[in-house]
Amino acid sequence: AYLFLMLPLLLLMMVVGYQLKKRRLSRFINPQLWHRMLPSLSYTRRFWKHTLYLLALAFVILALMRPQYGIKFEKVSRKGQEIFIALDLSNSMLAQDTPSSRLEIAKQNSLALIEQLKEDKIGLIGFAGDAVVYSPLTLDHAALKLFLDDMDVGYISTPGTDIATAIKTARLSFLSQRKGSKVLILFSDGESFENDPIKSAKVAASQGIRIYTVGIGKASGEPIPIRDSKGQIIGYKKDKHNQVVVSKLNEGLLKHIAQLTKGHYFASYDYDFVSDAIYQRLSQNEKKTLEEKLLSTRIDRYHIFLLIAFILLC
Repeated sequence: AYLFLMLPLLLLMMVVGYQLKKRRLSRFINPQLWHRMLPSLSYTRRFWKHTLYLLALAFVILALMRPQYGIKFEKVSRKGQEIFIALDLSNSMLAQDTPSSRLEIAKQNSLALIEQLKEDKIGLIGFAGDAVVYSPLTLDHAALKLFLDDMDVGYISTPGTDIATAIKTARLSFLSQRKGSKVLILFSDGESFENDPIKSAKVAASQGIRIYTVGIGKASGEPIPIRDSKGQIIGYKKDKHNQVVVSKLNEGLLKHIAQLTKGHYFASYDYDFVSDAIYQRLSQNEKKTLEEKLLSTRIDRYHIFLLIAFILLC
């Protein structure tokens, strides 16, 4: 609307310019001789030409203001799945029986999944001795990547590994009540010391939640490194008997959780990039209608004003 302030200014410039040109021409040629010496000169025609330009500009501004009249109703539905990615942030995920640390492998595969699952709502959960929702379910996958990059061991102050609470946290955070559209992807080495993950998985299964578990690490085990402020390894974690703690992959537990919920277990060492295998499994699931709304939108009428402006310019 502020663009309309230009019109009086342009009109003033047009009138002043009109008067200046007439005055200059009068210095060289008597106005009574204009029609003989300059037969093509017509200030009336010039006036209307500029007036039409100004009117056309006014209608273009009106079109830019997006005039609307009338209402139309449209039924909009979105199909997809609700997916929570849960990352184990316990100290054992620092073990390096993978090309990099277990946590880095989990984060790399999570990032690849986020980039592939474009139509699904995705959320992030981090867990150790407790579980925290880093990001609720969202379609803003760019924000998810930022949250994922920030996840690290030590963020959750409660020590330990509580897979049961991670499952419960996801179960309580899903938005849809429909069975078959809720998926939890759990990245962990399977070392769970708190609560009962099997019992928690059974509750999730009763609510139609499918759990895909990803085992990170090796069954042979690996010591848990302790690093200084510069990231250099200065030793390995020890138990109360001063023995080096060896963290081992617990495939049995992770397989059992997946089996109870009609999901699937993936061993990270079985795939070059386990995210591709997970994505293929997810693609086979039936896409449920997650949202269905009746939207009322006003009908745009800007094209009428653009047509008038076009006619005026012609």
